[in-house]
Amino acid sequence: MKEYKAQPLDLMQYINTKYHEPFIHEFIEFESALDAKKFAAALDSLIKAFPLLKCRYDNGNNSFIENESVTGRDLLVTDDTADRTHLLTESLDSNERLIKFTLSKNMLVITVSHLVCDGSGFKKLIYLLCDFYNGKVGGDYSALMNRDFAQLTKRLKISAGMTSKMLFSMIGGYKNTQVYNKTENEQIHLAERYISSDIMAKVYAAAKKQGATLNDVFLTAYGRAIGKLYAKNKINIPCTVDLRKYADGETGIANLTGTYNLNVKIYESKTFAESLTAVNRAMNKQKQTKNDIAGPALLVSKYEKSPLNKFLSFYGGMNTGAYTDYTNLGKLDESKLKFDGTTVINAIGYSGLNKAPYFQIAVSSFKGETTVSSMFICGESERKKANLLMNAIVDEIQSFTV
Repeated sequence: MKEYKAQPLDLMQYINTKYHEPFIHEFIEFESALDAKKFAAALDSLIKAFPLLKCRYDNGNNSFIENESVTGRDLLVTDDTADRTHLLTESLDSNERLIKFTLSKNMLVITVSHLVCDGSGFKKLIYLLCDFYNGKVGGDYSALMNRDFAQLTKRLKISAGMTSKMLFSMIGGYKNTQVYNKTENEQIHLAERYISSDIMAKVYAAAKKQGATLNDVFLTAYGRAIGKLYAKNKINIPCTVDLRKYADGETGIANLTGTYNLNVKIYESKTFAESLTAVNRAMNKQKQTKNDIAGPALLVSKYEKSPLNKFLSFYGGMNTGAYTDYTNLGKLDESKLKFDGTTVINAIGYSGLNKAPYFQIAVSSFKGETTVSSMFICGESERKKANLLMNAIVDEIQSFTV
């Protein structure tokens, strides 16, 4: 029985279960059904290349314990009556398994524990699955298990001052806004809004004229929607950052993320373009620092110098969750998302299930179409508040094309 050391950023996903169910989901729709036997064989190749998928998580030691008897077929469920929403909001017991694949008619839903990887790592995993399904086997996959945070910091000098600067950037009067409250009779909700490829093309062109990114656009829409619905003009939104830009070479399938904190004043009297300028300026200021990696580097340093029980007693008691959060799961590359003989119609990424009063939107895109989604647990009256915010975000994005 093999044991793999989990990383501090993996452990933080476990700690953060008090805010959300730590899973990432991918919904893939096909023109026709996949070959289940061929798919199971591809899964066999996948877990051989990345054996972490055969493991369970041991939170007592912060490690992954491999079950060598697990096959690809053991991770696959075939159910033509499966409900899409149920699958997308489903949780896994990480003490039993870390990933699940469900085939249902012309649909594939993949649920992976966030302890395994972040959004970028998940995409790499999906592309690798496609390669194996398409018969592209062989090669050296040992780099996939390179999960050490040091692969990002070998050439960097992270000072205490940088870390302090990052922490101070998270405060200063820009309070994170609470969308809804925790109530009785709470239920699981999935809210998703779609923005067509035609509209997104116009949004991209308009943003490019201003020298802004699509990420800036989504943050601007989120901030303006919060400002109008909750009468706020000082907006704070944490924004997940992929730290692989600091790596020197290929990175493994892992959690390698940091955070920028958007702190900006957004006034209702301003146009979307004016707000976008303020957001773009604030984000560029963040990008000129190494604040995104300084915080994780401090966390890793504390983890390596402390016994696990002391680390957990300190960080496990911290309130690190944001009431309103944002993650961009990015674009799934249609040239890589190919299953031989079966056309992919649609693909959407979803983040984890948030517990009231915590709320997060996730953005993903495929073939130019963008999906803004959120999964959360709350009562019916509070669900209406969240849906109003989701509608307002999309309205703001669409207003930018007028």
